[in-house]
Amino acid sequence: MSSPPEHLPSLAALSSPVLQPAPDWRSLQESRAVVRVRTYAGDDAWLVTRYAEVKDLLMGSRVGRAHPDPANAARFINSAILDEATDQTDYANEIADHHQLRAVLTPYFSRKRMAALEPAVAALVDEAVDTLESHGPPADLMTVFANPLSMAVLCELIGIPAEDRDELGPLLAAASMLGGDAEGLAPLEAVIERLVTLRRQDPRDDMISGACAAGLPDAEIANVIAGVIFGGRGVVNHLAFGVARLCSDDGLRAAVTADPGLMPAAVEEMVRTASAGGVIMPHYAREDLDVDGVRIETGDLVLLDLALANTDRRAFEEPDRIDLTRTSNPHLTFSFGIWHCVGAPLARMELRLAFSALLGRFPDLHLVRPVSELSTPDDQLAGGLSTLPVAW
Repeated sequence: MSSPPEHLPSLAALSSPVLQPAPDWRSLQESRAVVRVRTYAGDDAWLVTRYAEVKDLLMGSRVGRAHPDPANAARFINSAILDEATDQTDYANEIADHHQLRAVLTPYFSRKRMAALEPAVAALVDEAVDTLESHGPPADLMTVFANPLSMAVLCELIGIPAEDRDELGPLLAAASMLGGDAEGLAPLEAVIERLVTLRRQDPRDDMISGACAAGLPDAEIANVIAGVIFGGRGVVNHLAFGVARLCSDDGLRAAVTADPGLMPAAVEEMVRTASAGGVIMPHYAREDLDVDGVRIETGDLVLLDLALANTDRRAFEEPDRIDLTRTSNPHLTFSFGIWHCVGAPLARMELRLAFSALLGRFPDLHLVRPVSELSTPDDQLAGGLSTLPVAW
């Protein structure tokens, strides 16, 4: 299965400029739709680079997160969370279990539920903006605003008391770390399992109580809820990238300021273009595949690059440009098909409310240093920005 390292492009050697086109990744995309690469963990994998092929593979159950032989599965990156997902998922029943889990979670992200939740989210956004204002400039938006806001919103939805939020933040940060010493989601799950016990005794209208009512065992509920919380890291990243974009794109900022009704379209474009390559969802082939003439065998590691797909010129006209007039914007930021993120409606709401509140409260909000000097962490699975110093 392995090839000499020099024969394969190494993902670790590819550069990803912040909020700019990524020539290294785009070169792979232009070469072909499926490219054999060397992963961050040093294993071989297939990188799928183009929109049509990525979207097609996300439909149905031809790829999954489990592997028939986890001990010998190729690894994407040295992450305890991804290793747990591969090792602990029941390969034979993965797709059925996935559908069952989505059936439990989806009602909590329905249109009706989001409409009912929006006033509470708006209040949490206002509190977060108050905290940022009280902190005073300069401030790291990640630490003072984005991380605590995302955690507060998730806890509101899930049913985690406010007094427990401070404990969860450090555990989530630790779970995101890469390397052999990372403990994954286990410490976070232990805290949640205590809350599950409380909700069985005192059920409420929240996600933990719903999972209990669905008959899931405590350990599985804790694992699911921990996964939902970890998924919230994506919102943190998009809050940061979005603010960086709004503070560096005068035309975009002027447009949404003059017409707040454009903010939903702006959110779609900002999440589509947050990265130009390297936002990868690792899967394994559940059957032999032929993709763009490339033979992928059962069990092979398949890397679906959602960011590259989102900036594929075959799918989007002028893909690197923020265009608030796009009549169709079927980006894959929240994935697609059975793998589509159930939390996408909440993410969209939170981003819309947060960007609007920040621009409304701080008309002079600006970056302390230029976008070219912003960096992404190389020791965290969730990526995003290391820091985002702002002033007003």
